[in-house]
Amino acid sequence: MPTQSYIKSQKAYRVSLKHKLKKHLLLQSASANQVDRRWLNGFMAAGFHSGLISLSELKLEFMKAHRNAYGERMTEAQEQQLERRLTKLCQ
Repeated sequence: MPTQSYIKSQKAYRVSLKHKLKKHLLLQSASANQVDRRWLNGFMAAGFHSGLISLSELKLEFMKAHRNAYGERMTEAQEQQLERRLTKLCQ
């Protein structure tokens, strides 16, 4: 059974992840060039490897942030690319 401290850590991580995803995707939507996402990738991988979030939850959070930033759902190709990227990050 998870402790209170662990549950608080999960909540704090999710809030921080949502903020970072929103910031990243808004920068990307406003830029003509690809925005550097190494820090974001590291943050997502650290959350997964520390057990704070699952791979499917990471995917859902990213998809929600994308929909909020762009006003539309990810295409099937974008979703598959995201799955590959997250799987590679979380190995």
